[in-house]
Amino acid sequence: MASFFGIIATPFGYIMRFMYDLIGNYGLCIILFSLLVKIITSPLMYKQKKSMLATQRLQPKIQEIQRKYAGDKARMNEEMQALYDRENASPTSGCGTMIVTMVVLFGLYYVILQPLTYVMHLSSAEISSIAETLGMEMKNARGMEIQLAGKIFDNFDLVKDISSKIIPINFNFLGIDLSAKPDIKQFGLNWLIPFFSGLTAFGASWLQTRMQNKNVQKPQGAPNTSLMTYVLMPAMSVYFCFILPAGLGLYWIANNVFGMATEPIFNKLIKKEQEIEKVAK
Repeated sequence: MASFFGIIATPFGYIMRFMYDLIGNYGLCIILFSLLVKIITSPLMYKQKKSMLATQRLQPKIQEIQRKYAGDKARMNEEMQALYDRENASPTSGCGTMIVTMVVLFGLYYVILQPLTYVMHLSSAEISSIAETLGMEMKNARGMEIQLAGKIFDNFDLVKDISSKIIPINFNFLGIDLSAKPDIKQFGLNWLIPFFSGLTAFGASWLQTRMQNKNVQKPQGAPNTSLMTYVLMPAMSVYFCFILPAGLGLYWIANNVFGMATEPIFNKLIKKEQEIEKVAK
């Protein structure tokens, strides 16, 4: 899996390097990268949302099929699939978006954790030479690249002749070290990353639920997902932001904010399509 995500991380690293050379601000690079991913994946997300809303509107018919063919699983599945085909809906519509999201997240994880490999594109020999020059004992050079990159910024003149590809990356963003994990035992400015990650995750979930309820009336007897939506998801976001570099947390925050911005747009477009379909019928 590491080699697979390494392949994904390679083009991401080139994009981050181009952005950093252009902007010179690591935090803004992550935010712009998140925006770029959101723009590229918007058609997939729109299709997924449209199919999900269609599936929710079919819940009364689905429940009727389940009651009617409760004793015949094969017939039930046939009728359900026929219903999905007629209404152009799919119960697995969110899988594609979820897979893309995870691939991007893990790819970016490697870029942030190993900037010497994926942003500077240095060889193992060059990385070892940098570590030796800066007096760092690196039993696991790959795993400590983020710390080594921080030392390069403070001691660029000592290592710049090792390779022309070496650049001093400033991981400071609004006083927050994006290369470090927020220390849960010691309150600091880095705590803002988990806090806003949880807050924006809650906001994104709340807005999505509110928009869905406008388009689709919740069927009677449908399971209550409030605990998962408003508590578990934001809590997981906060937890992961405490065990991963702050740069990834910043990506999550930006992704949540851009998601909240696109949610009303998607719903408006879907509503227009539904009105056109009604007129056509």
